[in-house]
Amino acid sequence: MKKLDSNKLTADQQKFFNDKLAYISTVDSEGNPQVGPKGSLHVLDESHLVYVEVTFAHAFDNIKAGSKVAVVVADVPSHTALRAIGTPHIQEDGDFADKQRAESGKKSGTVVVIDVEELFA
Repeated sequence: MKKLDSNKLTADQQKFFNDKLAYISTVDSEGNPQVGPKGSLHVLDESHLVYVEVTFAHAFDNIKAGSKVAVVVADVPSHTALRAIGTPHIQEDGDFADKQRAESGKKSGTVVVIDVEELFA
């Protein structure tokens, strides 16, 4: 993958993120990687991704400990992929978190917003 010149998601890139299953990668305090799918992940705007965390497992622990994240979506038949690297922020309460849970169909969970800092394609 090649690093793109912009960290803003184009309309086509936003659609690609919204249409494919996203996988998120984090690292723990010892540098051990963790990767898993996030079915509720979608584009918030050209600079942010968002998902509702419901498993509260390894990735969430790593985020709480300060891990940056990498998010990748891919279309296997066309060999097309897009990766975003960024800093996550936890939003547990408030109208914004309530709206994200409702839109994702989740009755509970913690909202994680990712600032897109780098893009690769």
